[in-house]
Amino acid sequence: MPKVLFSTLGMTDPIKNDYDGPLLHIMRKYRPEKVYLFMTKRICELSDEDARYRVQIQYLCAHEGFICEVIELRYAYIDNPQEYDIFYPLFEKELKEIHINNPDAQILVNLSSGTPQMKSTCHLLALTMPFPIIPLQVTTPHERENYGSPNYDIEETWNNNMDNYADLATKNRTTAVKAENLTYLMLREVAISNIETYNYSAALNELMPVQAFAPPKVIGLLKAAIHRKNMELKEAEKESNSVGYDIFPIKSGDAKDLFEYLLLLGLQQKSGQLMDFVRGISPALTRLFESFLKENCRRQIRQDFCVRYADEHWRIKRDKLAAREPDLLAYYDTKYGYGFRDSDISCASLLPMIEYDCRPRGRSPNEALIKRAQKMRTVEEKVRNPAAHSITAVTEEQFEKLAGITSDRLLADMQWMFQMVYRQYFPVGVNLWDSYTKMNEDIIDIILFE
Repeated sequence: MPKVLFSTLGMTDPIKNDYDGPLLHIMRKYRPEKVYLFMTKRICELSDEDARYRVQIQYLCAHEGFICEVIELRYAYIDNPQEYDIFYPLFEKELKEIHINNPDAQILVNLSSGTPQMKSTCHLLALTMPFPIIPLQVTTPHERENYGSPNYDIEETWNNNMDNYADLATKNRTTAVKAENLTYLMLREVAISNIETYNYSAALNELMPVQAFAPPKVIGLLKAAIHRKNMELKEAEKESNSVGYDIFPIKSGDAKDLFEYLLLLGLQQKSGQLMDFVRGISPALTRLFESFLKENCRRQIRQDFCVRYADEHWRIKRDKLAAREPDLLAYYDTKYGYGFRDSDISCASLLPMIEYDCRPRGRSPNEALIKRAQKMRTVEEKVRNPAAHSITAVTEEQFEKLAGITSDRLLADMQWMFQMVYRQYFPVGVNLWDSYTKMNEDIIDIILFE
């Protein structure tokens, strides 16, 4: 990876007491392709006198055999480099521009040149910028102050520089300062809180500005989770597969779609979004009843009893019932005051078929299922219709008053019926209904430990 260096300058740069100053020593060891020199008034004056920084960098590059572009960031108006407030906005602006102009480069920052205010500002920015920065510290050759002489001769200082001679040079005096990005650490905790409450879009929004610090899998997994919660299952699978994560516990088409829809209803019920939960009851029960009749009673309802209209809308036809199963039609007529008329597929129009097939001499005798199906249909009728025509929120107390059962009881009954239909997907001792919770735990573990 190419490297670029951002460096302030001090009185030990570029060479002092016959050894590299911090700037040259970092360049000698890391060989950046570009070096950005932040120059205050006094540094600009010294540079204008003899071009010492640029010339010594050129000597170093020739000696070490690499090429480095020197970019001077001249701030000649700064005459008091001891003031903290001056540097933060300037360093932040310059580092952002360096990142924009060198998007694929590793950014190094010199923490050992300049005033203490400059050094601490560079360190703080290395901890908080929304992209990786490697802060570097350089010790003096003898680990004590290296003030040097006020008289500076470019040629003499270069020729006397001990770091140019392998048998005389000191050890590598640069140290990469270990530090985690503070901005990422703070936003990471906010993202985790959002994940725990299934707010994946908010979690992604928190991490995107600092995604360079996040484990690579996390962004893809959060995108997959957003698609999953929006019932965009193909997109969710594509995103999760791209990061090697198996997001769906049930893979089969019809079962998978209904299972994921019931999981979504579970999130809405758990988070108190009962208006959305109530709206979702009818399509869930319709699919659930139809799946039961197909899997447990061997019914091909759409093929045998329906006509299709308006894309995927299907209507049960009286004449088809009469032609195929007169006894079933006779039962339907007993459930409708004026006899059965053509009806769209719904839990209401499918319930008589479940009652007929699950009676003692039916295709799949199951008295307990009849009672639960009837109760679920009653709940839908008493809760769903009033809520659909109301602009006020639905509370748990209102739900229970209208339905006679709690919202979590209804959800449990729907899950029970699904497991009866697709029992092959539920190994003993495995709770697939906590799939979102498991996904959340996996994402959080990756954030924290990878």
